[in-house]
Amino acid sequence: MRSFRPSPARSNARLTLAAVLAALPCGYCFGVVAAFVLAGGPDVGQGPLLTVPLGLLAAIAVALLPVLHAQTRFTITVVAAIASAVAFLIVRSAFP
Repeated sequence: MRSFRPSPARSNARLTLAAVLAALPCGYCFGVVAAFVLAGGPDVGQGPLLTVPLGLLAAIAVALLPVLHAQTRFTITVVAAIASAVAFLIVRSAFP
């Protein structure tokens, strides 16, 4: 008879995958916000070519960091994704 309860390893893998997926918009938005701040306005030019990949790498690194529990990493990336989207909207509205 097969048990229908998920194993801890399987749920950790799912939470890690969800954390990586949540890290993608987080890293992208933080990279664009960094480009806005570095450029000093909406005319960012080629700035996102450097800042967006760095933001993505940093966010994915946090999502995969084995020091923290999977639930903690998932929570961090979801909250950071929401915060980065809000920061992006605030910075975008600051420059007409």
